[in-house]
Amino acid sequence: METVGLDKRELPPTNQKRMVAFINHFILNTVSFLNKFASDCEDKFIDYEHKIQSLEASLLIVEAKIASIDALNSGVNVTNNETESTLKAEITEDIPVDPLQESISEEVETVRDARYDKYFKMIQVGVPVMAVKNKIRSEGLDPNYIDNHL
Repeated sequence: METVGLDKRELPPTNQKRMVAFINHFILNTVSFLNKFASDCEDKFIDYEHKIQSLEASLLIVEAKIASIDALNSGVNVTNNETESTLKAEITEDIPVDPLQESISEEVETVRDARYDKYFKMIQVGVPVMAVKNKIRSEGLDPNYIDNHL
């Protein structure tokens, strides 16, 4: 068959009923796929929402336990026991004290914002810094303040 001299105007028209059936089939399959995809996404979002709620509940429990520690309220450092303090004393005895450094550290202590005191105490007790930063962020304060004053 020679296609070079074929005039497309001479071909019979496409059957409209057949074309409509193909288009309907395509639309039905596409809509079915999109509905299943949306349903799967919604199920995954619900699963993640439940996981996030579980984590939030656990975080609230941990925060309540930390808040109940009397050492945080009274300012006592729980993690320092006698061996740690004696080791620190032995180490610092060998290092000469620079008066300029001492005055700078005293100035830094006075510049600390009182709103962040409980967060520094949380870090002293052993709460991970990232958890403390998340808590600071949730209370509307600057989490980078901790990095600048540690």
